[in-house]
Formats: sequence, C-alpha cells, structure tokens
Amino acid sequence: MVALLEKILPVLIIILIGWILRKTKIISAASMNELKNIIVHVALPCILFLSFSRMELESKYVIVVVLVFAMCGVLYITGVFFRRQMPKVFGSIFTPWFMAGFEFGMIGVGLFGALWGTEKLPLFILIGLGHEFFAWFVCIPYIQFKNSGTFNILDTLKKFLTTPVILAILSGIFVNATGLYPVFKSFFWGRAAFNTMTLLSNITVPLILMIIGYSLVFEPGNYGITIPHITGRFTLVLCIGSITLLLIQLLVGKLDPLFNIAFYAYLLLPPSYLIPVLVKNNEKERNFFSQTVVYYTIVSFAGYIILMLI
Repeated sequence: MVALLEKILPVLIIILIGWILRKTKIISAASMNELKNIIVHVALPCILFLSFSRMELESKYVIVVVLVFAMCGVLYITGVFFRRQMPKVFGSIFTPWFMAGFEFGMIGVGLFGALWGTEKLPLFILIGLGHEFFAWFVCIPYIQFKNSGTFNILDTLKKFLTTPVILAILSGIFVNATGLYPVFKSFFWGRAAFNTMTLLSNITVPLILMIIGYSLVFEPGNYGITIPHITGRFTLVLCIGSITLLLIQLLVGKLDPLFNIAFYAYLLLPPSYLIPVLVKNNEKERNFFSQTVVYYTIVSFAGYIILMLI
C-alpha cells in the first residue's frame, strides 16, 4: 500500500496544483491553452519520437494496431446503434465518437508515464496507434461531413501527415526501421539532438497532469443523460476491449508482461477531449459533452487506482 501511495500521491498532487492554478487565476485559460500548444507541438512529439526510435519493432505489432482499429470501429457502430434505438438519451451525432474515442495524448501518456514509468510508454503508445488512425480517417471526417456537408480526403491526409504527434511517430519508426538511430548517436550532434529531446520529453508528464487538474471544472448538468453515457460507455469499452485483448493474445502471442495492464489502462481512458471542440452551433450540447468528459475523467482516475492495486 505504501508503494502504491508513493506512485499515486505525486500524480494527485500535481493534478491538484493545476486545479489550484485555475481557482487562484495564477494562470489564465488563454495561457493554459498556449501551454497545451507547447505540449502538443514540442514536448509530446519528442517523447513519441524517442519512444518509437528506441523500441524493438516487430511485424506482429501490426496486428495490435489493426485489432485496436477494429475495436474502435465496433465501438463506433455500437454508438450508432445506441443513437438510433435510444434517441432521447443518445440522440447526438457525437454519440458514436463518444463511445469510440479515447483521450490518448493529453491524459493517457501523462497518467501512464507517471504511474508505470516513461520507459514503458512505447508499449502504451503502440496500443493507441490504431485509435489515432481511426480518429483521423473515420471519426473526424464523419463529424466534419455532418457539420458542413463536405469532406476532402486529401486535405485530411495532409493534416494527418503534418500533425506533430503523427509526424513524430512516423519519423521515430523510420529512424528505428532504417537503423539510423545508432548512426545518429555516433555523432556528437546526434547525441546533442537526442539529449535535447530527452530534456523536453521530461516536462511532458508533469505538464499534462497540471493541465488535467486545470481542466477539471465541475458544473451542474443533466445527470439523467450523463450517467447513462458514462455507464454505457464504460461497460461497452471494457466488454469489447476484453474480447479484443483476447484476440491479440491468440493472434500475436507473447508480448511484454506489462501489455495487459497497458491495454486496460488504455481502455480506462475518458472519451476524446476533442468532442466539445467539434460541436458547432449548439452550446447546450457542447456544455453537456464538456461536463460528461470531466466526470468520466474522475471515473478513469478511480479505474487507474484499481488497476494499480490489481
């Protein structure tokens, strides 16, 4: 229990610091958004590049990515079913994305890195890669089409390939697969570049945790709809996710001993924080998803504590 508290308390304290920063208005919301930009465009790409450039790449990992992509597809289709069969509760066009989306970058990396160590992040990031493909090429295009009536696949592909996070992952895989990592490390400028990225990646986890705390704004909501959304998604994700994990074990074979923990850590993540951002011209719906995601985040924290106890 003491060892558990030694890991959890620092995480909770840093999250509390973020919450205090908002309550005391030491940092404005605009400044926090700029801090998010630093994480998304600089710190997080550094940690992703280093993770993928160092990890041992195996062809069987492709199966993991494909199965996670398929899992997201099943969750999305189930969300469509809920929307059509229970429109009074799940009537939003964002319900499928609520069911299938995971806040992998801004919460997953921070929590997993803090609790299980940044050296194990490549394992966690591998699981989230299938979700990123699904988000970019299924969920976001569908929502854009529903909002505007138009969709450009080339524009989406361009944005995908130029997004710092995706660019960092693909670059890391390229450097790893081509054997360039040890070549770069043999030169002083290469070592300097990797050391710089290591220093920048070290700030990622604490900054993400502070942002999580800053974002925890609790307001009264429609609990008659919020509770079914949270319980429905939580149950659905754990059931379909457990089946997916079983398929991975059968098809892929032996993986890292921490893989099962990493997979459930991924399943426990809250829905994507992008949902409220993507809601257009409907303030009531935007507020609903904002609050529902916040409450789900608390459920995720509780799930992570239980996962660590296991």
